[in-house]
Amino acid sequence: MKPLKIYTLAFLVTGFPPDVSGVSHFNWERVQWFAQQGMYRVVVFAPDWQKQSNDLLGLSDLEGKLIIERYPSKPWVPYKLTHVPKFFAAREINQKLANYKPDLIVVTDVERFFLLSTWQLPGQRYAREHHIPYLAEYHTDLYNFSAAYPGWQWLRNLVRSSQLVSYLYGNINMTICSSIAASQSCKELGIHKVHTIPFLGIDVSTYSPKRRHRKWLEPWLSLQEKDNKILLFLGRLGFEKRVDLLIEAFARLKSQQSNYSLLIAGDGPVEVVNQLKRLAEKVGDIHFTGFLLGETKANVLASCDVFCSPSPYETFGRTVVEAMTSGIPVVTVDSGAVSEYIIHGVNGYLVPSNDVEGLTLGIHKALFSNNTEIIQQALRDAKQFSLSQGCQNLNDYYQQLLN
Repeated sequence: MKPLKIYTLAFLVTGFPPDVSGVSHFNWERVQWFAQQGMYRVVVFAPDWQKQSNDLLGLSDLEGKLIIERYPSKPWVPYKLTHVPKFFAAREINQKLANYKPDLIVVTDVERFFLLSTWQLPGQRYAREHHIPYLAEYHTDLYNFSAAYPGWQWLRNLVRSSQLVSYLYGNINMTICSSIAASQSCKELGIHKVHTIPFLGIDVSTYSPKRRHRKWLEPWLSLQEKDNKILLFLGRLGFEKRVDLLIEAFARLKSQQSNYSLLIAGDGPVEVVNQLKRLAEKVGDIHFTGFLLGETKANVLASCDVFCSPSPYETFGRTVVEAMTSGIPVVTVDSGAVSEYIIHGVNGYLVPSNDVEGLTLGIHKALFSNNTEIIQQALRDAKQFSLSQGCQNLNDYYQQLLN
């Protein structure tokens, strides 16, 4: 019998532990999945900030199958919580790629490797010279949400008035998008070689309505709030997430009835968090928890009454799916990828983007409706976004290319 060929996959990422963003979680879970399949050796190139050893990441059982290479990195100027390769890191990455001899190279969020970073695409020359697939993954709607950051509106204008994006992605064999909305955004930017694969997913086994218990919320709620209805936002705190709209909508709800509390679980740039806290001070019963991880995150998700995501720029909506799987009703905007799987009144509630009045009405409806059928349908629909299904979709595509 012919021995099974072991292919080497190289992933070039900027989001990776100890970063706690949704992209980081997915990149980490995804490379583990591929390393466990028995047909791949996986090499990850990730930022070197706050280095974690393989032991801390729990790689002992994947020794030789999953290799993490840390490149010299720096905070990315447009969003300093993201770390990107330094200019000279490209040479180091290229040298190591030549040693590992990958059969396929994947770059996530191309802009972060190029703009204000290496100013080149690491691995591109190697892929061309060795005739191997050089793929990009479009995780973040960077050009739209950059307009939400003071002083960075020029980035969106530059992209729209120049051929920069067409040039960048024109050097890549194929750009993989996880949703129709993301693919459409790419095409509008002049990216023509686009393939839609629903590859993003979560470990659905982590989340469950069975975790619901009021005690998980006690660290943040006062005694006066013990019987309040609890709204939850969970995610990265960036201007583009429009948590400011949620605070304003929450204030309107509180003016009508006082027994509401809002948990804002996440963190972000200091200027964003401080602005949100100033808005929250005027309202009351709003609690900032910082990032929640693991069991704590899953317990809190299941124990709140309504999940609210006012961001109009989601290319997947990881926290929306996590909330669906946790058994609480979701209120989110009719925009981006979430509008492809949230059906208003069937498995969640959709509201207009950037609309405080619409968001207020949507939350009010979710709070005072019988959500039993909506929750049950959401639990069924969320299963399509399992990590294993998303990775299998990618694996099918990789195998087509490799064979």
